[in-house]
Amino acid sequence: MPDYKWINTDNIHYITVPHWAQEGVSVAFSACLGGVSQLPYNTLNLGLHVGDNMDNVIENRRRYLELFSFTPENMICCEQVHGNLVAVVGKEEQGRGALDYHTSLPGYDAMVCNTPGIMLTTFYADCIPIYLFDPWQRVVAIAHSGWKGTMGRIAVQTLRVMQKEYGCSPENIEVFIGPGIGVCCFQIGEELVKQVKEEFSGFNGILKYESNEYAWDLQLTNRFMLQEDGIRSENIIDCQLCTACNPEIFFSYRREQGKTGRMAAVIGLNY
Repeated sequence: MPDYKWINTDNIHYITVPHWAQEGVSVAFSACLGGVSQLPYNTLNLGLHVGDNMDNVIENRRRYLELFSFTPENMICCEQVHGNLVAVVGKEEQGRGALDYHTSLPGYDAMVCNTPGIMLTTFYADCIPIYLFDPWQRVVAIAHSGWKGTMGRIAVQTLRVMQKEYGCSPENIEVFIGPGIGVCCFQIGEELVKQVKEEFSGFNGILKYESNEYAWDLQLTNRFMLQEDGIRSENIIDCQLCTACNPEIFFSYRREQGKTGRMAAVIGLNY
């Protein structure tokens, strides 16, 4: 399957999936540079909920969305509570969370849409963005999958909503697993190790044991659960980039111990 690609436009660096773009899908994951925010949010912080100046964040969002001929008013954002609820959205929800975090869709961490002109947007600083696209039914989705969302199998919940609401077939759906904290940097404690082993007992290789501690591969876990639910292996792109050990291009909550900006994952149908 074709791969992802880095793009630099107007000094804003982002990752995209070129063959999805050829299908009329705007899809991107931003790096941390090219905006107007000041330390510790320098410079392209796209999160309104982290303590940054609101005007700077909205300007950053305007610059980012403009690359795809969208505006912040085209965005729909969800609250991101580290759960596994999936919202089906359309024109009525357009603009939610775009200019004010408190108008984000409450309680949701994933969104599914088949309406052109809407940019589904979620925000990251180590959690894993899961993008889904059905080129047959022309449906797009985004799921915010941190460790709690991964335990709650939010990627699979999103897939099932696509099936139920739009008649999507898993064998037709393509997936891009974007940047997030890698197994190189996501060391976890004994209690969580126990939970992971219980929940994902058949997923070989998702836990690595080195230097007397375990690390959890969230990207691989999400890949396995999607394959288990019918997504074809050849239809999954996993960029395997770690946000925590790439400070020159990504914000990282763990690396900065909480005080940092957010990248944005965006996906929307152009037609």
